[in-house]
Amino acid sequence: MKGKFMYRKVMLSLTLLCLILLTLIAWKVGVFTTIAGLPFFPLVEKIITNTYFSGVSCSIIGVVIIYKWQVWYSKRKLKQDFRCNECIEDIYDGIETVGKYVPLVPEREKGNKDCDCNELRKKNAQKYVGFYLEHKGDVYFANLALSYEGNDLLIDSIQSCFFINLNFKLLEILNNVKNRLPNLRNKYPEIEELEKKYKETPNEELMIQLGEKLASYFVDARFMAGYWKELFDYLEYDPTFIKLFVKTYNTRYKFEDDIKLPVTVRNNQMIEVKREVRRAILRNKFRNFWKK
Repeated sequence: MKGKFMYRKVMLSLTLLCLILLTLIAWKVGVFTTIAGLPFFPLVEKIITNTYFSGVSCSIIGVVIIYKWQVWYSKRKLKQDFRCNECIEDIYDGIETVGKYVPLVPEREKGNKDCDCNELRKKNAQKYVGFYLEHKGDVYFANLALSYEGNDLLIDSIQSCFFINLNFKLLEILNNVKNRLPNLRNKYPEIEELEKKYKETPNEELMIQLGEKLASYFVDARFMAGYWKELFDYLEYDPTFIKLFVKTYNTRYKFEDDIKLPVTVRNNQMIEVKREVRRAILRNKFRNFWKK
């Protein structure tokens, strides 16, 4: 997150520097003096009737329209993929679970130059190991939901739907997700292995190793949940709609029967369920409007 803020600061500084330089160049060659000496409407007419300006403007407007339409269409097509919706529903559950247990994670106690480093490491490790054993179910479930290998299907679908190399915002978010995934997938099995060894032969060294591994893992889990949330916010997913849609669809249509149907039939079923879910959400909003 710190690197992200630094990137924004650098880009803002470079942009401001370029604007200042362009302003100075324009002032030096007398652009502002020339503009100030021209009447407004004749100036606008000259600019509009300029062939070069019109061509460049039309090109820019055309590119912006095509880009915006492509983003809108890609989001729409992605939301029609039921497999992706199932992945997203599970990931939302993982995000909520991380949001519940992360605020309870004990803070690492910082020492000073006079403290015993080994005792401090032991004390911090005891806190993390105790917390993990108490919330092991939530930690395991959240890790499975956020780092499940089936989520690669969602990432691949996003990359195939969008002009990913032209969408810098989406590319940045997706790279954050992909770069953090190996941390969760690799660290949690190591944590389980250390926990098993610690329970078989309890000793301080194993406890310290487990505690330090957990401290690093909790940071990764918090960032991973934040990156997934940022991705879904960009794609304009509504967690309430997704969960209700998947639940309604699975209740109405059995997977073993649904998978055999033609794509057109399945698409029609999804459209029907979407409409029903949207109507249910609207009814609920109207019903609870005065209760807020």
